[in-house]
Amino acid sequence: MTPNKPFTPGYRGIAPGTRLNGIYEIDEMIGAGGMGEVYKSHEIQTGASVAIKMLLPEMAENEAALGLFRREAAALHNLPHDAIVRYFLFTVEPVLQRPYLAMEFVNGRSLSDMLEEGPLSFEALVKLMRRIASGLQAAHERGVIHRDVSPDNIIVPLGDVTRAKIIDFGIARSAQFGDKTIIGSGFAGKANFVSPEQVGLYGNEVTAKSDIYSLGLLLFYSLTGQKLDMGGSQFQLVEKRRRVPDLGGVDARIRPLLERMMQPDPANRPASMAEIVNWQISVPRTDGADPAPQMHSLPIGKPFTTQSGHRALWMTSAVAAVAVLLAAGGYGFYSFVWSEPKMVVLPPPPLGQKSTPIRPEPNVQPALAPTMPAPPKMEGSSSRADQIRKYVEQYDGGDCFFMLPVAISSAAAVIEGFGTSTAPFDTFERAFKRDMGFEAAIGVRQVTQAQCPAIKFLSQLGTNQARAPRINLASVEVKDGETLNGSIENFANRIVELLLVSENGQVQSLSYLLKPGTDSLSFSIGMQRGGAPGAGPQLIMAVATTQVIASLRQPRPMAADTFFLQALSEAQRNNLTISTAARYIRLKP
Repeated sequence: MTPNKPFTPGYRGIAPGTRLNGIYEIDEMIGAGGMGEVYKSHEIQTGASVAIKMLLPEMAENEAALGLFRREAAALHNLPHDAIVRYFLFTVEPVLQRPYLAMEFVNGRSLSDMLEEGPLSFEALVKLMRRIASGLQAAHERGVIHRDVSPDNIIVPLGDVTRAKIIDFGIARSAQFGDKTIIGSGFAGKANFVSPEQVGLYGNEVTAKSDIYSLGLLLFYSLTGQKLDMGGSQFQLVEKRRRVPDLGGVDARIRPLLERMMQPDPANRPASMAEIVNWQISVPRTDGADPAPQMHSLPIGKPFTTQSGHRALWMTSAVAAVAVLLAAGGYGFYSFVWSEPKMVVLPPPPLGQKSTPIRPEPNVQPALAPTMPAPPKMEGSSSRADQIRKYVEQYDGGDCFFMLPVAISSAAAVIEGFGTSTAPFDTFERAFKRDMGFEAAIGVRQVTQAQCPAIKFLSQLGTNQARAPRINLASVEVKDGETLNGSIENFANRIVELLLVSENGQVQSLSYLLKPGTDSLSFSIGMQRGGAPGAGPQLIMAVATTQVIASLRQPRPMAADTFFLQALSEAQRNNLTISTAARYIRLKP
């Protein structure tokens, strides 16, 4: 046995030739993320290829990350199905002291990469649907819910959808706020593909039917080559899942199935993945009328039987299937949602802050107290949800700290936060769990110190949301020089000002870009960074007022502290009401 060779100078990660427990030998790194690395490797004795997913050294003692690995190992160990990547070993390498998971290596591409070149044919789509649904049915029969069914987690060897593999069963609670793949107790997944219950609807109870909804979104994308726009802020994630998406452009043969799979209420979706596998593909009528429920149907593919009678699908000469990058560092919004035993439909609060009358208070600069008061007292006559909302609204996390209760129920809370650090939100999370008895789902948007006056401005106006304007953005990430498109709704007959707060704290009035529509104002902003390095946070703000506030229409960019102080002072002098909303984006080089 050759000695372990943990590192080679100048080589990122573990050097080729490094042996793990005397069983596997590293060939090359094939992926890396915020929590770990993925290596193509081989068994020393047989030469068979394997994929090694290994935690980073700094994550080796992280209990949440270790829990993720253990969960994935346990899930894969009990899922002997050909559509699911196989598990071999979970252990800790004694020399490197790093936990790793050895699994089947698949020589293929992700479905997301394939779809960048165009959609699948209808026939290929049906084959993919049956393949993935049968694998997920096997998982569901063993009590495993994937929670992150998305094109990134489907690997297709040699472009053959009949050999597609489901990967990444490692969903568990993340210790980091910034994973692009959203991970939380009871909820995880890429935002565009998650189910209504994963974002706070229908009691937050994540079941096998959550995977059915996500698979419906995946099938739409695979057939049309276009993702349904189901992402955005926490509020938008909720609102877009209150109704069945527009499926008018979908092939009529499969549209009835997708409509059932993407029903907001889990009770109205197919009973199981087995029903999807056995779905009889409809033959569209030729007279132009909509297909009737009693019409004849054409079966495609072979029927699927459940665990009690299904055939073993193991390939005797399995060619290998894939490793997935561990959760990559992210940005933008982060939704952490949990499971709730009762069915509760959360209210539809818009993302923003309700107007709060500003009383005249001459010569006093608005400020936030840096101290943290005791938790607010709970009135016995208030409902449980009202008590939770009041707790959030009255919590003071110090300077440059703002929280907005996006969706609240008796045992669930989706909260959006703005601040320069995640530390005060960690403190709040612990206090909330201690006092409320469950974990809050907190999405944190980290701003720069120079943007703090804008956060104070939000905090000054409070968290009531009924009359706040609502900002819709086409994207939360824009490259330097690209155009950001969006719209503003829910402003009634009030005057709306559009502001951009850059990472260096300069506020620019962009109200001249607003174009009136039927019930909204649209805008297009050419985003420029002026050569600043790295990806910077930007705040888009909509301020609604009953009268013109001249301070909000500064002709030139102005420092945020001066800009917002002047605006508040003018509103105080005239006893005006202001309501505002903020959206957070990343401007990339």
